[in-house]
Amino acid sequence: MRKGVITVSVLALTATLVGCFKGGVLNRDLVFKTKMGDVHFSHVYHVKVKKMHCSYCHPRLFKKRFGADKFTMRDIWQGKYCGACHNGRIAFDARNRNNCSRCHRQGGGES
Repeated sequence: MRKGVITVSVLALTATLVGCFKGGVLNRDLVFKTKMGDVHFSHVYHVKVKKMHCSYCHPRLFKKRFGADKFTMRDIWQGKYCGACHNGRIAFDARNRNNCSRCHRQGGGES
């Protein structure tokens, strides 16, 4: 019985990972609607280009379900969520007004 549970768990994990990489969330931008313009987050850039493992952000900074985290720019400026890296030391500084358009797209257009 235990061997069957482990096998099912491994298969479920493998299917989840394959789903993420083949047409799933890792191959497209996640778009968050805000009053300051749509925010585009690229899993492709963070995972495939920067070689960051999923566990770097999940579940330490973000839950694994899209839209499950509710946060504001104030949270980011305080070093939470995206601000854990986008602080001017690890990645571009989200507090710098010159960087707003790196995430926020006015008019909700595509990147």
